[in-house]
Amino acid sequence: MILALPRIGRRLGLLITVGFIAPVQATEPDGNSQRTLAIGVIAHDRGFASDHHEDGVDLNLEMQFAPLDLPGSPRPHLGATLNFQGDTSMAYAGLGFRVRETSRWLADLHLGAALHDGPLHKDPAGCALYSDCGYGVRVLPRFGFEIAYRLSPDATVSLLYDHMSHKWIISGENEGLDHIGVRYLRPF
Repeated sequence: MILALPRIGRRLGLLITVGFIAPVQATEPDGNSQRTLAIGVIAHDRGFASDHHEDGVDLNLEMQFAPLDLPGSPRPHLGATLNFQGDTSMAYAGLGFRVRETSRWLADLHLGAALHDGPLHKDPAGCALYSDCGYGVRVLPRFGFEIAYRLSPDATVSLLYDHMSHKWIISGENEGLDHIGVRYLRPF
C-alpha cells in the first residue's frame, strides 16, 4: 500500500532531494561545507496564535545549509511540514539566525516564506463570526524560533515553534497557521 502524500508533498520530494545533493556554496569557518538534517513531529495548528481550526500531527523535514558569509552569519534552510489529515501542508525556505549559544544550548530565530496548499478563501460569514478564514494568498511570510540542546556533536534535539501569516502585511483573509513540536537534528 502506498501512502498518499499531501498535494504539496508530492512536489516537494524533488525539491528536497535536489537540496540534499546540490553543492553548497557557503562554508563553515574551518572551510568545511556542512549541512544539517532536521526531522520532527509537529502539532498542527497549535501554538501561541492558533485558532485550532485544523488538526493533526505533521511530519517536518528540513535541510539547513552552512552559514552565509554575511553579517550575523544567517543559515539558509529549506523544508516542508506535511499534514496527512487533509489540512494545510507547506513548503518553506528562509534564513535562521543564531541568537544565543553555549556549549550545550542554542536558540535560533527563523525568517522566510512558505508556500501552502490550504484554502485561499472560505465562507465570509464563518470568517466574520468564528475567525475561520482562508489564507488569502498562496505564499505567506513565515517566522519561528527554536530552542535546542546538543546531546553530542552529532545529535541535537529541539523545541520548534513556527507561524505562517500575513497579518499587517497584506489585507484580506488571514487564517494563519501555527506549529509546535520537537525535532532531531544531525549534521552530515
